[in-house]
Amino acid sequence: MHSTDSLFQLNALWQNAIQLELPAALEPWLLGQGSLTAQLKKRCQDFRLELVTEHWQTLPDFLQQQWQQPQGLKRDVVLWCDGKACVYAQSWFPESTLEQMEALARLGSQPLGEYIFQHASLERGVIEVAVLDAGLLLPVVGPQQELWARRSIFSVQQQPLLVQEIFLPGVLEL
Repeated sequence: MHSTDSLFQLNALWQNAIQLELPAALEPWLLGQGSLTAQLKKRCQDFRLELVTEHWQTLPDFLQQQWQQPQGLKRDVVLWCDGKACVYAQSWFPESTLEQMEALARLGSQPLGEYIFQHASLERGVIEVAVLDAGLLLPVVGPQQELWARRSIFSVQQQPLLVQEIFLPGVLEL
């Protein structure tokens, strides 16, 4: 079993989403440019964010190289719609981003999307997608079968952060 701490080390092949043929049912979710939180809220009566973990740790090698920083904040959440787990999301914030935007370190149960999509300076990098092998053990929702995920590096007020979202079977029921 793999835990979310090893998400970058999985044998997942991250690729530019526009270069792949995606499953029709997931394509709108994987390619959506707007707030995933807003998209989910439109499709359910009862939206809830569950904060799974939030702690400082060494950034994965990929991010250390890109951001030239060793430490950052990792935040894992589950997005629930009408009692169904729909998305497992993981965000990584380098220390420099949190120094400039302290509110990101205090989101609690507020969705990240609600915060960043209100900023006119928001820019989204390329959406990359991957198929995650069966056996991924996600806190709160347990072991999973094969899942699709996406990730993007965002810039808010010229400060980077990475968001990756794993689409759980519940999203297909919306």
